[in-house]
Amino acid sequence: MYNLINHLSSSPTNCNVGYNNSWLRVDNDAQRQLYAQASYVTNFDDFTVTLSARDVNIGSVEIKDGNSNLTADVASSNGYNALRVLSQDLESTADDVTIGDRQGKFATIQAAHSALRVYPVVTSGGFTRCETRTSGNPTFISNQIFIHNSNNANVYPILTLTSGTSCRLAIGKSSETNHTLVLNLAVSSVNDYAGTEITFFT
Repeated sequence: MYNLINHLSSSPTNCNVGYNNSWLRVDNDAQRQLYAQASYVTNFDDFTVTLSARDVNIGSVEIKDGNSNLTADVASSNGYNALRVLSQDLESTADDVTIGDRQGKFATIQAAHSALRVYPVVTSGGFTRCETRTSGNPTFISNQIFIHNSNNANVYPILTLTSGTSCRLAIGKSSETNHTLVLNLAVSSVNDYAGTEITFFT
């Protein structure tokens, strides 16, 4: 190990001393004078450093959110380590949103498809009121009813007409074409919906 002495020297005259006497004296134990020339790099932008290795071990590296300062987690899965991805919970933290009309009748949802139910609009007969129910009795005497079965099984709703007659209807399962039924009936009450939805018209 040699130490450089930061004293520029112009002597002794030595053929090994470089041009313009720009060499630095080296402190040494060689029993003779040694000199080294100082070089200064001025074009750092032109330098490119490339590192390569078969195995690289990188210690404690974190992936961190700049706003919350929270770090990502690593989980083991099928013999591999990977970043943990959390599923988003999009459940509402406030009251549900309901679609309805001004009379307080609400739209219904088909659970299997998470979609609004759509029913054919009855334009004949001059109807002025309608309501769709899955329980309870209609608030008026109907002139026509529309029955819809969304279950994958045959069902048999039971109705009571204004004449006092009780009738049991057969409705096909949802995968068949006869899972809906339109009837001109004056219904006063429903004994059993059997899982169907009934729209009453008057």
